Amino acid sequence: MTDLPFDPIQLMREHPEKMRVPGGLLTKQGPQDYVGSVPAITGTLFFNDAHLPEVREAICSCFDEYEALAKDHLTWLWREEPPEGPDKFAYAKAPPMRAMVKRMKENDLMGFCYTSGKQAHDAGDWEFYISGLRGWEAKMGSWGASVLRFSFPLLYVEENPIAFQSMFVSFARRLKSIHGYGGHGLVLSAVRVSDNQPFEAMLADKLNGLDVGLPLGASETADKGIKTVSWLTALNHELVEKIGGIGEIQAELPMDWFALYDYGPGLVIQSGPTPEAAPTDQPKPARLALPNRLFKAIRAPKVSLHNPSKNGEPRIIGWAAEQWLKRFDIEEDELMAYKARLLDEPRLTKATTLPDRL
Repeated sequence: MTDLPFDPIQLMREHPEKMRVPGGLLTKQGPQDYVGSVPAITGTLFFNDAHLPEVREAICSCFDEYEALAKDHLTWLWREEPPEGPDKFAYAKAPPMRAMVKRMKENDLMGFCYTSGKQAHDAGDWEFYISGLRGWEAKMGSWGASVLRFSFPLLYVEENPIAFQSMFVSFARRLKSIHGYGGHGLVLSAVRVSDNQPFEAMLADKLNGLDVGLPLGASETADKGIKTVSWLTALNHELVEKIGGIGEIQAELPMDWFALYDYGPGLVIQSGPTPEAAPTDQPKPARLALPNRLFKAIRAPKVSLHNPSKNGEPRIIGWAAEQWLKRFDIEEDELMAYKARLLDEPRLTKATTLPDRL
């Protein structure tokens, strides 16, 4: 970290809005002249049937909602394996998403990433990413699920305390999401992901509340269970029933700290009034440890997080990835202590919850 004129951990805790991490940090080549990652509040939702016209229309509707908020900040569009046209557009010159989607066939990859970096390869804290399975992949049934991720700047979430929850629930409803989560994350350069994973690994070692890994990696095992709990956790009704039903959730997660929202095919659980970074040098937050205990039975046994290390740089793979999935686990004999600890944690308020909570 001697190459940096700042302490990234301190900056993340005290002034995260100022944190623009140089690309390639902690790799063999050293810091590069572009923004490799930016902290943000990210929402990730897994869903099925992205090859079907009605689901593709739902994806476009999600982007309509996001674009209405973010259009002044968006700068670039990247497409993965487009069936026609370039893979990169300046946002201002890009065709509308719906127009591009209507020209796609069932077996074309639904791959779009709208970013807000100054340069095309810069990370930005406004991002909308979608990776939808091709028709033949979806029909095989062994490719996992499709995934959508969107991000808001930290300061925007702080100044608009229900905007993120509102969009997360709206997207879950439109997509008929099977599960998902939302909270602190790093937005990495869309086209230089691998070079920026080492910094993500380093930061994740300091912050348990930070999401880790590509959405695409988690989508491969999304049919096996959830990846993590977070500030927001979405579960479809099938998963809710596997953990005892809504009554069990309401019994175990007191409404002063946890809000439930109905998104149609499932529930979104909000844990506390604001996203929790959960520094590793402090006790695990009860508002994350308690739902983690309840949802542990539906957690995927393995999730792909990072690419293999090239030169010994930090990556969260293998055993480290398994430990990351377990980072909020507690022993049964600790349960009462965590329930007591919850009493001292921030409670929900009307200003931090959606009006239609259950």
